[in-house]
Amino acid sequence: MADTPRARALAKELRAARNAKGLALREVARALGWSVAKLSRIETAKRGVRPNDLEALLGVLEVEGEDRDRLLKMACEVQEPVWWGFGRDVSHMLKGIIDAEQRAKRITHVSLNLVPGLLQTRNYTRQIMEAGGVEEPVLEERVAARQARQGVLTKRDPVEFHTFMDEAVFARAVGGPHVMAEQLRQVALVAETENVILRVLPRNLGAHAALSGGFVLFEFVRSRPVIFLEGPGSGAFVDEPEDVEPFLETAKLLDKQASAAEASRAILNSYVQLYESEAA
Repeated sequence: MADTPRARALAKELRAARNAKGLALREVARALGWSVAKLSRIETAKRGVRPNDLEALLGVLEVEGEDRDRLLKMACEVQEPVWWGFGRDVSHMLKGIIDAEQRAKRITHVSLNLVPGLLQTRNYTRQIMEAGGVEEPVLEERVAARQARQGVLTKRDPVEFHTFMDEAVFARAVGGPHVMAEQLRQVALVAETENVILRVLPRNLGAHAALSGGFVLFEFVRSRPVIFLEGPGSGAFVDEPEDVEPFLETAKLLDKQASAAEASRAILNSYVQLYESEAA
């Protein structure tokens, strides 16, 4: 089983189901004819679980109905990951991000420097990646992968996407006025949909709760929240409750500090007009 948020989520749910029944590892292992080590490794995402083994385990734990179907589906998705079509060279970090985006019920992206990836246009993404030294043919693969990930916003049951963007994101003219006008029009368009909420941290706000760094908060139906922190060519997931809590508090503070949705759109539209006039 790949060490991804989805794999860990399945493992945690299986462990939670066992604990809910008040059963010890040894009791469940004995009922299944397994070793305690095998069950322990399944519950810690250190090994995969075959469909027939999972069905047997859910039977012992008396998990039925929708929960049973959901866990079986989750296991299948771990074995046949959603990133299969994103090119031949998909990093471990990107696999984890895609997993989290696909499973999340809500994503909160706090961005200080760039438009969030789920809202980026092809031209904007290309400019960022070229500036970071990414060259062909890898460049086009990565641009396409980022575009494909945006499907979580428009699927039948779309993710709720909340973003807090520092006004500096709009002021940084990535690719020049033509690229920025196109990009900000795209943000404005998406921000009109029901599942996307844009909140701007305006310049005149001065200091705000996220000045120490941006982050992405993933919230799930049953699993506990996960934070993703991105660095140059790397990143890290944070999922221990005591480590996640400061980010949850920051998000609450930003909700109080950021401009309201209507005022945020007004700030955004002022930059759209600025770049359109410069591009004319």
